[in-house]
Amino acid sequence: MKLYNNPRDKRVFVPKDGGGVALNFGHPVAWWIFICMTVVPLIIVAVVTVAVLA
Repeated sequence: MKLYNNPRDKRVFVPKDGGGVALNFGHPVAWWIFICMTVVPLIIVAVVTVAVLA
């Protein structure tokens, strides 16, 4: 899967050919969206899982 990365493109969400949208990882806001919606929830799940099993 190739990530869209064009710093000159000012759009955060870029339309894909087959429909839907992709994040423009050349834009700093896209990285914050990725971190807040993927990395943080994974860390929360891992911490809660360890706390329940401990």
